[in-house]
Amino acid sequence: MLTIERAKKILKNAKDAPVLACGDVMLDAYLTGPVERFSQEAPVPVIAVEDEQFFPGGAGNAANCMAAIGLTPHLVGVIGEKGRIRYTEVMEEEYKKCGIITHFSLDADRKTTLKLRVKAIKTTTQHVARVDMEDTRPLNKEKENEISAYLESLAKEMNPAVISVHDYAKGFLTEKVFKKIIDISSEKNIPIFADLKQNTFVKFKSFIKNPELFFLKPNRVESVETAKIMSGFDKDGTTDSEIIEIASIIQKEIPIHIFITRGKKGTVYFEPRKEPYFVRPREVEEQFDIAGAGDTVAALLIASYAGGAKMHEALELATAASQVAIRKFGTSVVTKEELLDWIGE
Repeated sequence: MLTIERAKKILKNAKDAPVLACGDVMLDAYLTGPVERFSQEAPVPVIAVEDEQFFPGGAGNAANCMAAIGLTPHLVGVIGEKGRIRYTEVMEEEYKKCGIITHFSLDADRKTTLKLRVKAIKTTTQHVARVDMEDTRPLNKEKENEISAYLESLAKEMNPAVISVHDYAKGFLTEKVFKKIIDISSEKNIPIFADLKQNTFVKFKSFIKNPELFFLKPNRVESVETAKIMSGFDKDGTTDSEIIEIASIIQKEIPIHIFITRGKKGTVYFEPRKEPYFVRPREVEEQFDIAGAGDTVAALLIASYAGGAKMHEALELATAASQVAIRKFGTSVVTKEELLDWIGE
């Protein structure tokens, strides 16, 4: 069992550790106001917006979680300026405000990915609509080359403790970019912590040169879909035995490290050729929102690794952090103080 003293030491050792992060960057926006009437144009409420809030989203939320816990994330991503509504300046401002060092490439033919939530206040706050602006096509060759050069240059300049990859299937992670990440990892012996969509992992897994340096973090649904694609797995992954079977299917083909998040059931770590390590958290009575909990887990796994933790300790820290995260609304981050208070309880 992880003690609070050990947790403090791990987080202290991880402070300011540089992380080379990359992936699909987004802006999460929330417009909130009271409902004053219904529209005459359609049966929808008219909301008088009183509050605008913006937060890093996608790979940005993962980097935000890293910064909140004391790491120094350098984030590589692609932003756009296509269309009349441009949130690029707001996005960069919010990212920097959170302590994220941005290395963004501007693509005039793409839209900056925006997830806009409209929330109405009456007696309670009601989420009434979400508007998405995005381009999901793969990066063109020019951008692939530019991003690859960014990554290589940054890896030399900052000597990262970890490379983190955050795939939301918005086009950033092409074959060329993934291969460049793998090459950097192999050349410099840097571990990769990757949160990949199942199709991305299955498509690119053959490019992984050093499985011992690759840490994959799917959630239960993504792990089930991965096993289904790889071997025709036909269960839902809700039991311990089914989760073990899923990991066996993946590791039989490529012996990587795997963390599978399971919501209320906790998290499990599969080290190649060893018994699985299950972390089963206590019940959280005030579970408000699971958005961003996976990014919190990823950030704490990385912080723990950078702080010299053993992987079972990293899993306990990350699972504890996720329990704090789901008690908050929206894609909220978890601070070191909140995490230590929770572990202390």
